[in-house]
Amino acid sequence: MRFFFLQILTLSILLTGMGSSLSWAEPVMIAMVGSRSNVAETDGTERVVSYEEQRNAITLIRVGPRIGVSGKSPFGKDQIEDFQQYDVAAVLGLPLGWRESLTGMRLDMRLHSSAGQLVSLGDTAFMVTVVPCLTLSTPNEAVSMDIGAGAGLFSRYKFGAQDFGGPAQIVGTIGFGMNLISDFYTGYRFQHFSDATMYGSKSLGVDIHLFELNYRF
Repeated sequence: MRFFFLQILTLSILLTGMGSSLSWAEPVMIAMVGSRSNVAETDGTERVVSYEEQRNAITLIRVGPRIGVSGKSPFGKDQIEDFQQYDVAAVLGLPLGWRESLTGMRLDMRLHSSAGQLVSLGDTAFMVTVVPCLTLSTPNEAVSMDIGAGAGLFSRYKFGAQDFGGPAQIVGTIGFGMNLISDFYTGYRFQHFSDATMYGSKSLGVDIHLFELNYRF
């Protein structure tokens, strides 16, 4: 099962690199940061950003803190130690997406990045992750879910009896969330860290159950 996330990572990279001129569906661009749907000109007037300008942009969708704890793993062996994760994550919209014209459902690529801490037995590692995700969302993003795989980097990789094998890790994730309050996103995310045997068969990863609270732009 550990190679499942390798397959998802390959798919994410391929989808991210594809052009946005596919003819089987209508491309759609997520909302620009803040009020960028109107752009101020040098003479003080405003103009509406064209669809082509929005489609070719990278946009900030949401940002906020996440808190997580380790749990039993559905992939391979369970972790030896207990872990806690504290970080801040940002979600960027990539210029590749499609919209179903009848229901308004959206399917697009997004980039999830984070920086924070992984803690166990009083030891703390600084960690960063970058994960491309394929996201399915309802109109106005009332409900959304995503799946993806990417890379993580730890400042330390040994915690008590548990050895991750090395600083570079593969990150697999599945998330679900909704907008219960205007401008705020709440969600649950399952996140799997593993070296996929890059450092040998004795290394051991960890599964984290994350709870997210993000501000939506």
